Amino acid sequence: MTQQTDPRDYRGAPGTGAGPAPMGTRPEGSGAAGWVRFGAVVMMIVGVFGVIEGLVAVLTPSYFVSVGGAVFVLSLAGWGWVHLALGALVAIVGASLLGEAPSWARGTAVALVALSAILHLTFVAAAPVWSILVIALDVVVLYALITTWDEPLRTRR
Repeated sequence: MTQQTDPRDYRGAPGTGAGPAPMGTRPEGSGAAGWVRFGAVVMMIVGVFGVIEGLVAVLTPSYFVSVGGAVFVLSLAGWGWVHLALGALVAIVGASLLGEAPSWARGTAVALVALSAILHLTFVAAAPVWSILVIALDVVVLYALITTWDEPLRTRR
């Protein structure tokens, strides 16, 4: 009697000597693709947060509390434009990761999210709770993208 195996079973048929998958490989039905999609959705949320934060800083600069009307080196309006532009880029790259992502998307996403975390670290004096929330979400996105780095983009479903 022949025992049938599920083609998604990465261990192979019983008695064939095939053991577990080598380190760094994942079976086709793994949760790694879900992490990338989760990271992409959180990136889009963080991007929209950045756009909102930028618009608030540009349109109502008295909303944020800062020493001398400046954060780090730029004026509040200058930081607003930086947040607005970076937020839009993060949201666009996050959306590109949802579908059949181009090969540049994951690397660009990691770079933009890391830049977002650094930017919000410098903005903590003006908006501490908001900045810490966005930094935490950026770290979650980095985890989702980097831990699934070895999975080819074309195998995600």
